[in-house]
Amino acid sequence: MDAFTYSVSHDLRAPLRGIIGFTKILEEEYSSKLDDEAKRITAVITSNAMGMGQLIDDLLSFSRIGKQEISKTAINTNVLVQEVIADQLRLHPDKNITWNTSPLKDTFGDASTIRQVWINLISNAIKYSGKKENPAIEIGSYQQNGNAVFFIKDNGVGFDEKYKDKLFKVFQRLHSSAEFEGTGVGLALVEKVVSRHGGSICAEGKVNEGACFTFTIPAKHNQTD
Repeated sequence: MDAFTYSVSHDLRAPLRGIIGFTKILEEEYSSKLDDEAKRITAVITSNAMGMGQLIDDLLSFSRIGKQEISKTAINTNVLVQEVIADQLRLHPDKNITWNTSPLKDTFGDASTIRQVWINLISNAIKYSGKKENPAIEIGSYQQNGNAVFFIKDNGVGFDEKYKDKLFKVFQRLHSSAEFEGTGVGLALVEKVVSRHGGSICAEGKVNEGACFTFTIPAKHNQTD
């Protein structure tokens, strides 16, 4: 994994930068010589190269999570989630989403990786409910057996329950990248973070009726590295 990470970091990024850079030169300096089809092709090249760059970033994040030191502190989940929502709304100003957020349990864990869990789950809920006429997202939590249990529910495209085992595996997607952008790594990263905190995550969904992701973070005295 270390050799793979090094190779991804150094050997794959350089040609990608070249592809994006030279395509930009074509677009800027030879614009008058490019017809509409050529401009469309250069845009496709740039989009695909940037998509591969995002995949590399996601793979590196996934590989680092397994080795990263877990530094536990008290986490004000209400503040964290509201910050994530605000950031996502700035990224998606065109989304008219109805939010229903209940008071959330505080936890004790690694703030940076737990933040990434919320970023991935909330951005997914926004993405997969984006084609609904009235997108709605509900976030809540409760206490159970000494665990803080969190859920995030949307009314989006959902998924077929028989394929849900694929959700948390790297590169496993239930929707094509043509329908919804993404690299197929985000939920695998979420599962790894939650697992490293001693918790678990599951999902329920119905096609065209939305999805609900539920994860637990054990109480302080139960947590393991």
